[in-house]
Amino acid sequence: MIPPVFPPAAPFRIDQVTQAPLLLVTLFVAEGLLAILIHWAAVRGRQRIWWGALAVLLALVAVFFTLASWGNSDTTRFSHYLEWDPDRAPPEPLWRLLGPLILLLPYRMAAVQGLVATCFAAAPALLARLWGVPAWAGWWALLITCSPMLRGFLQNAHTRQALATLLLLPLLLQTARLIRLPWRWLGLGVGLSALTHNTFVLNLPLSLSPLLLRLPELAARLRASFAGSDAGAPGARRGRLALWLLLGLACLLLFLLAAPMALDRFFDYAQDDYYNRYPVRSVVGRLQRALFFGLLLGCVQRRLTPLRLLRCPITLLLLLFGLLYIAVQQSIDHLWLPQITSRLADTVAFFLLILYLAWLQRYRATWCVLPALYITFQYWLEGRLLPSGTLLCGRNDEFLCIPDRWPWQVRY
Repeated sequence: MIPPVFPPAAPFRIDQVTQAPLLLVTLFVAEGLLAILIHWAAVRGRQRIWWGALAVLLALVAVFFTLASWGNSDTTRFSHYLEWDPDRAPPEPLWRLLGPLILLLPYRMAAVQGLVATCFAAAPALLARLWGVPAWAGWWALLITCSPMLRGFLQNAHTRQALATLLLLPLLLQTARLIRLPWRWLGLGVGLSALTHNTFVLNLPLSLSPLLLRLPELAARLRASFAGSDAGAPGARRGRLALWLLLGLACLLLFLLAAPMALDRFFDYAQDDYYNRYPVRSVVGRLQRALFFGLLLGCVQRRLTPLRLLRCPITLLLLLFGLLYIAVQQSIDHLWLPQITSRLADTVAFFLLILYLAWLQRYRATWCVLPALYITFQYWLEGRLLPSGTLLCGRNDEFLCIPDRWPWQVRY
């Protein structure tokens, strides 16, 4: 039975929170200094320092987002429900399975949010090393974790959807031919994503969208494999084709299993009046202009013509996700099912930012990320961290309101 002191509706956090702008600014500045150290270590070829600085940076990201997410509604209510009312805890199978483990974590769901944010920082950092630009690992990590385009995922504690999207990132990169991973790991990511959040039925098509650019090639391979006309190793070709078909059938099965729950949630959201306007805030528009300016700088540096850009798959993918994000913004402005589209904005934005970094690396224009970094850091410091001393912690559910006691002193 739920204790009567627990609030029946948001704001769920009514106590055990406090302001700490100095602590949070100090943590953020430390992250920036570590990004500088990572850059220096890569330029100097100091591998141990690079790995050590990256490990410390990721640890600080985990601490920062664990503390800063403590006052959010979803963090609070799910931390409470996991113990006192499991039927109202996150319904997806993965969270049911992890429930007993989450109860053992310090600050419970806030710690889970901190770990998810750490993975969002680790993904671009490791991609920077894989793509041969390790000096930018720290900056890319901060660009993602501090981005105003990902406010729902990382600052509003949409933990389950954020993790479901992150698990599909390898599939996006594989289908876009930006990385190569064993198919068993891709299958594991797809399966876990299906068990993590019901937006899987929309996230999966987004992660497979690079295949749209390869339809003629895939059709030709399919015809050649069935005709047995591949020279050299027809058995291997047919084996890969069978693997593709098996993966496709597995994705279809997961899609069909998740679809009923997602459809129920769709109608629930459609009847709800709530939607967030984070994607149409002015800072997001400034960041979009900064991203576009960075692309222009890269085009000028590499002397890229429009015809060459239109022949580049990464450019076309970047254009696709850019248009999708603009469509989400328009739907919110014009009230075209904003209850649904506003919840997809962060997924589209995350894939967009990763593809943006891939584009800069492809054309050896990594420094062109600086305009976007400037807007992001300015927003983070001036718009979020420094004003956090004026937050009404305890009267509302707010990001950057940290716990006022140690984990073992918390009452859930």
